[in-house]
Amino acid sequence: MNALLASLGLALAATTMLAAAPAAVATEPQIKTVNGVASYPEGYQGRPQRTADEDPFLSPLNSALILIDYQPPILQGVKSIDHDELINNTTGLIKTAVIYDIPIIFSHVAVGLNGYDPMIEELRKLAPDAVFVDRTNVNAWEEPEFVAAVEATGRNKLIMGGLWTDVCLAYPAIEAEKAGYEVYVPEDAVGSITQKSHENGMRRMIAAGVEPITWNVVPAELQRDHARPDKLAEVTRVFMEHLFKVDPDTTW
Repeated sequence: MNALLASLGLALAATTMLAAAPAAVATEPQIKTVNGVASYPEGYQGRPQRTADEDPFLSPLNSALILIDYQPPILQGVKSIDHDELINNTTGLIKTAVIYDIPIIFSHVAVGLNGYDPMIEELRKLAPDAVFVDRTNVNAWEEPEFVAAVEATGRNKLIMGGLWTDVCLAYPAIEAEKAGYEVYVPEDAVGSITQKSHENGMRRMIAAGVEPITWNVVPAELQRDHARPDKLAEVTRVFMEHLFKVDPDTTW
């Protein structure tokens, strides 16, 4: 009798332990490269996207694009970069922001006040849903409407470009850094009246914590993984047309 009870006790204990055991947790596929080539499970779509607050890089979840004073008369004063190259690189930036559906803010100066020429139409039409702020201040951060537009994005990483580097870009970029934002300036999509003024503006912003990048960094970081299919074809066209400057309909 005692032996029977002991056996029943052991069986009950085993059953209880099995019931308490955690269910098997699905694990990410382990990708291994053999002879220089990796194999992937069927339907593999890359690594999961990191959350906005844990990602140290630009992502579609944490970034916004802000472009300041890309207006014809201000562009005419730019001598530090070829105008066609500047427009090409800025076009690539805007197209990328639209592809990944990140917030876009455009701002020009003194259009309502003095009738200045507005933002270059070639650029403006690329993002018809962008938020627009017309200002009087040289420093956009002194305009409450501009600051409110930045806050409304809910994004902490600001990709910020402007003409001129050392004036209408530097002031709000430095202010945004002081306000707790992380500012990234695509240096090949901005310019100023001389190379020296451009370099001085970049040095001043970097000293305030702004990170200098080139425009091609933005599509690379927003896409991040070649196995993510949703935007890959579109962003590949941007790379081909505006970085490599080849027919985007040719084979990669």
